[in-house]
Amino acid sequence: MLAARIFNERVGNEVSTIYGAVTTGSIWKFMKLDGCVITIALTEYYLKEVNKILGILAMGAVSQPIEV
Repeated sequence: MLAARIFNERVGNEVSTIYGAVTTGSIWKFMKLDGCVITIALTEYYLKEVNKILGILAMGAVSQPIEV
């Protein structure tokens, strides 16, 4: 996420909030980087909750805020 922010700054694209995810393939966690503050969601989403996972990813794709 930090690399994405640095890349965007270098090409002149200021992005205030960057969303990220980490996964083992079956367990997903979400986070956001807002300035210098990272917020990590405590909730773990399991692959059986694929609808929730896809919903969170889709919200980030359309630049909507995600509560983490």
